[in-house]
Amino acid sequence: MASSGVSFYANFPVIKTFEVREIGHIHKTVEEIALHYERTGLQAQFCVRILLPRGGTLDPLAKKLGLIIQGEFLFSLRKKNLRPDIREIRYVHDENNYGWLLLSPKIYEDHLVKTER
Repeated sequence: MASSGVSFYANFPVIKTFEVREIGHIHKTVEEIALHYERTGLQAQFCVRILLPRGGTLDPLAKKLGLIIQGEFLFSLRKKNLRPDIREIRYVHDENNYGWLLLSPKIYEDHLVKTER
C-alpha cells in the first residue's frame, strides 16, 4: 500500500534527478532546474526529481535544504519573468533519501492521477 506508492514515485520518469547533500550544492542545482523549467515548462514537459538526505540526524538538514531550494527556485523564476505552474510531490525515495518531484500539472494529471485511480 504505502510501499507501492513509494516505489511508484521513486521510479517515475523525470528529465533529470538532482542529489543535494549540502547547502553548497543548491545554487548550481537551482540554476539547472530553472533552465529545465524555462525550456520545458511552457510545453508542460517539466518534470525533475530532487533527492535530499534522509536519516535520524539528517532530517532537519533535508528540511532546511528543501526550504532553501524552494525559495531560490522561485526567486530564479521571477528573475527570468517566468510564472511557476508546478505540482510537487514529496515522498520517501529510499532508506537514504527523501524524494521531491517537481512537475507540470499536465504530467501530474496525465500520469499520476490515472495511475492512482
